[in-house]
Amino acid sequence: MRKHLMATAAVGCMAASSASAATLNGEFWDVAANTIASIDQAIAQVDGGTDPITASFTSTAINYGDGPGWSIGSLSAFLNADAGSIVGTDPSLIQESVFRLTGQVALDDGDRIDVTSDDGFRLIIDGSTVSEFTGLRGPNNTTSALWGGGSGVFEATLWYFEGNISQAQLISNLGDYAVEPVPGPAAGLLLLTGLGGMTALRRRRKAA
Repeated sequence: MRKHLMATAAVGCMAASSASAATLNGEFWDVAANTIASIDQAIAQVDGGTDPITASFTSTAINYGDGPGWSIGSLSAFLNADAGSIVGTDPSLIQESVFRLTGQVALDDGDRIDVTSDDGFRLIIDGSTVSEFTGLRGPNNTTSALWGGGSGVFEATLWYFEGNISQAQLISNLGDYAVEPVPGPAAGLLLLTGLGGMTALRRRRKAA
């Protein structure tokens, strides 16, 4: 099922003249010190509009942290290969910060999603919390979940916060399931192209 979904997404991207790999949208908030110690506090503080977005970025692979040691530094150092996509402010220290990654993922029942984090996170897929760690913890701690919501393409949101601890890390295979959403016009073009191709194939077979 996933192969079919991924193939469809790939064709849709070509129809939209896009050759880029599937990505997730990233948002970053640099929040006041000593204000968050749980994922609930982190989400409430930024999702309610209390703090403006500090920067946005494109997430091509969720492999974030300045190892070895995962010491806290700048946003660009934390994002590693995705640093070049930052739009906005790149603070020199991301201690006390909140991240949100959003996009679409193609999943089958039994797919395993891992999140390794310092500190807390919450993974929401199709409107439901699939996996989370709510408080503070050190790096190299992994929480895993098996997807059981059927096969399809679903909206996904990964919240993550860095609290008042001197290390930072966020690693997940969620991005491996990401697909590029097909815009309405592109989807229509894809359907028409597919039907046209089938008609042409039938004509060639009759002519033969």
